[in-house]
Amino acid sequence: IFILKEKMDREKFLKNLKKYWLENEIPNISETNARFLRDLIKIWKVKNMLEIWTANGFSAINFAIELEKNNWKLTTIEFSENSHSIAKKNFLKAEVSETITAIWWNALDEIPKFEDESFDFIFIDGMKRRTVDFLRLSLPKLKKWWFIILDDVIKFKQKMIWLYEFLEEKQIIFNVIPIDSDDWVMMILK
Repeated sequence: IFILKEKMDREKFLKNLKKYWLENEIPNISETNARFLRDLIKIWKVKNMLEIWTANGFSAINFAIELEKNNWKLTTIEFSENSHSIAKKNFLKAEVSETITAIWWNALDEIPKFEDESFDFIFIDGMKRRTVDFLRLSLPKLKKWWFIILDDVIKFKQKMIWLYEFLEEKQIIFNVIPIDSDDWVMMILK
């Protein structure tokens, strides 16, 4: 006897997850931003992605939905043990846990450990005052053709200490893109 398992409605799950994080003031990317980043994953044919800051997994689930279509993968790092645990449960519920490697610890300690691994897309949404540190550590972990997205670069610009000085010093070209009224992103690509 074969029992057909009903396919998980991931978009409904994401809407419920969004509702929960709005009610509980959990920081996450907007739905508009999620759609934009999912489109980038498709267009650029991202194969190996790194996300810095998982929260409850809303963004990672969005990314995994696109990445799994071609057996590509996502590594996501979360500092909070509680958030990491919640995210892992959400990955299981959304049936994307096979696409995601979820790491619990400080990204500043974990990024250097990717000695033999390179990424073609890095999404940085971690502690804003450490953004330049995340960027500095991430740059050597990128493939020949790559891009980085930094989240909330207008809303939290004052917290991103030394980011713009670092970009100027290293002569890194970037664009700030108004995805929606509350969530602008910075794109750096090569």
